[in-house]
Amino acid sequence: MKVNRSLFELSYPLSLIFSAILGTLLPLAFAPFAIWPIAIIVPALLFISLDKDISTRQVFLHGWLFGGGYFGVGIYWTYNSLHDFGQAPPLVAFSIAALLVACMALFPAFALNAWHLSKRRIGNRAIWLLPLFWFAFEWFRGWFITGMPWLSLGYAFTDAPLAGFAPVVGVYGISAINIFISIASIKAFTRKQYTPLVIALLVLGAGYMLQSIDWTEVTDKSLKVTLVQGNIPQEIKWQYEQRQNIFNTYWRETSQYWDSDLIVWPETALPGRSERIEETILAPLAEKFAQQGSNLLTGVIVSDTANHRFYNSMLLLGKNQGQYHKRHLVMFGEYYPMRRVLDFLRNWINIPYSDLSSGPDDQALMSVNGIKLGVSICFENVFSREIMRGLPEANLLVNTSNDAWFGNSLAPHQHLQIAQMRALETGRTMVRSTNTGISAFIDAHGKIQQRSEQFKTQSMSQLVQSRSGVTPFYYLEKIQGFVAIVTILVLLFMVARKPR
Repeated sequence: MKVNRSLFELSYPLSLIFSAILGTLLPLAFAPFAIWPIAIIVPALLFISLDKDISTRQVFLHGWLFGGGYFGVGIYWTYNSLHDFGQAPPLVAFSIAALLVACMALFPAFALNAWHLSKRRIGNRAIWLLPLFWFAFEWFRGWFITGMPWLSLGYAFTDAPLAGFAPVVGVYGISAINIFISIASIKAFTRKQYTPLVIALLVLGAGYMLQSIDWTEVTDKSLKVTLVQGNIPQEIKWQYEQRQNIFNTYWRETSQYWDSDLIVWPETALPGRSERIEETILAPLAEKFAQQGSNLLTGVIVSDTANHRFYNSMLLLGKNQGQYHKRHLVMFGEYYPMRRVLDFLRNWINIPYSDLSSGPDDQALMSVNGIKLGVSICFENVFSREIMRGLPEANLLVNTSNDAWFGNSLAPHQHLQIAQMRALETGRTMVRSTNTGISAFIDAHGKIQQRSEQFKTQSMSQLVQSRSGVTPFYYLEKIQGFVAIVTILVLLFMVARKPR
C-alpha cells in the first residue's frame, strides 16, 4: 500500500510519540464523549504511519505505546479506585494501574505485529487480514487471566450505525468491521481505490437498517420495575454506625412504590454479612414485601459459614424468593490471584470483602410473576459470555453495580455504554440499578429509556416487557473463541514457514 508520507515521515522517536498521541485520542470515541468517527479515523492514521519498512520490534513498540495512550486515558480511573477508595498508597495504586494498562496495551501491539508478520508472507494484501487479527486479540484480551475487555472498539458504536450488527456479530465483530472501514478509508484517500470505500459505506448503511429488526419476540407478560439509587458514599458504606441510616435511605425511596412488581436495590446495598442482618433486616423485609405482593431484589454479602465462604450476591425477597452468587469476580477487588505470592498487597489495599468466592456455574434463574431474570453483578456485564449464560430462558436482564468505586470519572459512563451493548447482543431489555449512578432502563435495541443523575438519591419506575427468543449472536458467541484461536494458530504457522 503506497501512501503520501509527507505527513508521516517522522523520525523514529517522533513517530513513537505520534502513535502514543493517537492512542490518547481514541477514548473520545466512547462515552461520555461518544464521537464515534474517531474510532475509524485514529486506527486509519495509525495504520498509515506503520505501513513502511520497519522491523517487527519497532511495530510492536508503536502498537504498545498506542495501547498505552489508549488505555492510559481510557481506564485512568483504576488509580482513583485503588487510591481514593481502596486507600492504597499512591505508589502502590499507580503501580497496579500502570501494570494493568501495560498489559492491556500488549493486545493492539500483537494485532499490529500479526499484520506486519503476515505482510512478509503475502505482501500488501495482508492489510485485509487486520480486521480478523484485531478481532482475535480483542477476544483474547477478554479471556486472558479472567479477561479485561473494557473499551473494545465496538463499544464506540453503541449509539451509531454499526449498532445494528451487535445482535449478529457482537462487540468484537463490530470492532473488526470498524477496522475494515478504517482500511477502506485508507485505500480511498491514499491509493484512490474507491471500491472498498463503497463497500464500507454499504456496511454502514446495513448496520443502520439492521437496527429496525426485532430479533426477539415480546411476550404477553410485563413487570412494573422500580430502580432505587441510594447514593451512599463509599467512605461510609461499610461503617457499622451508618447501617441504619443506609437502610433508612433505601426504605424511604422504596415505600413510595408498593405498586411495583419488582424493586431493585444496587450491588451490596445492604451493608454487613447476611447472617448478621438476617433477623433485623432481611426477614422483616421479606415479610413486608410478601404482604404488599411485591418483590425486592437487593445486593448483600451472603455467608456460607459452614464452608467459610462469602459471596457477592443478589437476594430476591417477598412474594418470590431466590438468590444469585456472582461468578466473575474482580481481581484485587474481590479476590487475590496467586494468593501465596500476592497476599502482601492486602497490607496496602483496604477493600472490604476482598476475599470472596465465585458462585457456582450452574445457578437457577430467579423468577418474578413468571418472568425469569438474567441477573449479573457489576463487572460481569462486561462479558458477553456471562450474560449469555441465562439465555434463552431469561426474559429480562438485571444488572446491579456499585459504581461509587469509580468516583466522578469516565468509568460510570463507559459502564452504562457496555450495558447497552449487552442489551443489543441479547435482544433483551436491561434494567440497571447502581449506588451512585448511572442507573437506567435500556430497551432491547440498546436505547436508554430512562437514566438517573449521578450522585443523587433517586428512584425510577417503568413498565418492562418480557422477551423470548435469541439473536444470531447467541450462536456466534459460542464459537467466536474458536475463530480467534484458529486465527492466531494460522498466524503462527505463517510465521514459522520460511518466506518465499
